[in-house]
Amino acid sequence: MAKKKIVLIIKSNPFSWKAFEALRQAVGLSMGHDLTIIFMKEGVYTLTDWKPQMIGIEPLDKSMEALGMTEATVVAEEEAIRERGIKLRQWPIEVKIRPKEEVCELVENAEVVITW
Repeated sequence: MAKKKIVLIIKSNPFSWKAFEALRQAVGLSMGHDLTIIFMKEGVYTLTDWKPQMIGIEPLDKSMEALGMTEATVVAEEEAIRERGIKLRQWPIEVKIRPKEEVCELVENAEVVITW
């Protein structure tokens, strides 16, 4: 299979199984493709220091750590962070904060877009 330029968008809040499964999918995709994961809208809460195990959801640390060992790019939408007044936690992979304009360019230039 040819290497694809993939953008995986996480726009849902992390308080369900979606963010966990999206990041598991991202780890698999990052091994054979040029992958960018974009956190936008309510999805930026996923990158904060919340405690998912308190509501029965697996922590996301292992997936983020695995992504840190690949060439995946993780991006958070600047406006979504600012509008919600949140602070991102430190992750084992760099989280690039980019304005909506740049996020749109990443999506526009992708060959495949997956939305969660």
